[in-house]
Amino acid sequence: MRPDLIVIGAGAAGLSVASGAAQMGARVVLIEGGAMGGDCLNHGCVPSKALIAAASAAEAMRQAGRFGIAPVTPEVDLTAVMEHVAGVIAEIAPHDSQARFEGLGVRVIRGAARFAGPREVAVNGEVLSARRIVIATGSRPFVPPVPGLAGLPYLTNETVFGLRTLPRHLLVLGGGPVGVELAQAFRRLGAEVTLVQSGALLTRDDPEAVEVVRAALLNEGVVLRE
Repeated sequence: MRPDLIVIGAGAAGLSVASGAAQMGARVVLIEGGAMGGDCLNHGCVPSKALIAAASAAEAMRQAGRFGIAPVTPEVDLTAVMEHVAGVIAEIAPHDSQARFEGLGVRVIRGAARFAGPREVAVNGEVLSARRIVIATGSRPFVPPVPGLAGLPYLTNETVFGLRTLPRHLLVLGGGPVGVELAQAFRRLGAEVTLVQSGALLTRDDPEAVEVVRAALLNEGVVLRE
């Protein structure tokens, strides 16, 4: 088979390229070794925003007094919260599914790709060649070389949404956007949270905006160690 385009990776980037090319008439092969939808659907944007929405609802219950409504301390069932997160993923998953892309005329191959030549890709014992090849393999969590960490049952963005019991105390290593949003969400859901960052929080963002975030985290009880 000699398609016009081979796309390696069925995450947000790969799916966008494959969909657009197929709808413009190109012959497209899409290769994915893991779950369709990639990081955004399964470990990133979708589950994190669903978790943030649940945490925001819990915080609204605590802060209801400013609206003349008696504030209450919410009772959080993390199993139910994570079922809500899983439900949001399941609702969106059909848009990223193999069936949808095959319906667009894309040939979807589930397996690990490797290059067999400058324009040749091998997958599941088959070698494909194409005029153009897009590498959209995404990323994986970076585990920092902290002494003793390797022997611990640590979490990453790929495993944290599998929790079903609220941690008594969650230590977040890293003060970028992912670390900050997870720290605030779990604090709002009732866990004690300490966030450790080797420098300052959100170093790529405007310092005045970062101060707003820092003040909110401290006000909600997140312990910061910058």
